[in-house]
Amino acid sequence: MNVAEKIADYLASKGCTHAFGIVGGANLALFSAISKRLEVISVHHEQAAAGAAWSFYRTSGRIAPCLVTAGGGSVNALTGVAAANFDSIPLLVIAGNEMTKFFKYPRTRNVGFQGFNSAEAAKPFTKMSMQPDNPLGAMLALDGLYKLALEPRCGAVWVDIPQDIATMEAK
Repeated sequence: MNVAEKIADYLASKGCTHAFGIVGGANLALFSAISKRLEVISVHHEQAAAGAAWSFYRTSGRIAPCLVTAGGGSVNALTGVAAANFDSIPLLVIAGNEMTKFFKYPRTRNVGFQGFNSAEAAKPFTKMSMQPDNPLGAMLALDGLYKLALEPRCGAVWVDIPQDIATMEAK
């Protein structure tokens, strides 16, 4: 079982039934695995995905993850993420990103094709954001962030999962 599949199982075990997002190259493994366990509703814009996810929480009391991809997809989600955080609404953002090898080199504009450190960019708009660099770290980050989103004062959290981590074997 790879990390993406383990993330899908984790979300289902927490009672998640829905997710909202847009598929892209950097979140393809995550989107595919999660769509096998939850009803994934594709929207037209990442801001709408965040808004739909926190609206789902407001109406059901259950977290519905927001699924975004690298680059513009992550940036587009930030307005909806900020809104959830400002209003103290639990929101879990799972962002796909470029492979970890691209983050090891100095860059001038982006990492890989469209990536950047979206976890760093999300920090001012979340209770916490993380970009794990190994499979165990990804699962620990997901668990900790999920719980943190629901702790008073509730709010938005962000986990940035690079493509290679999402497809690695989970233990």
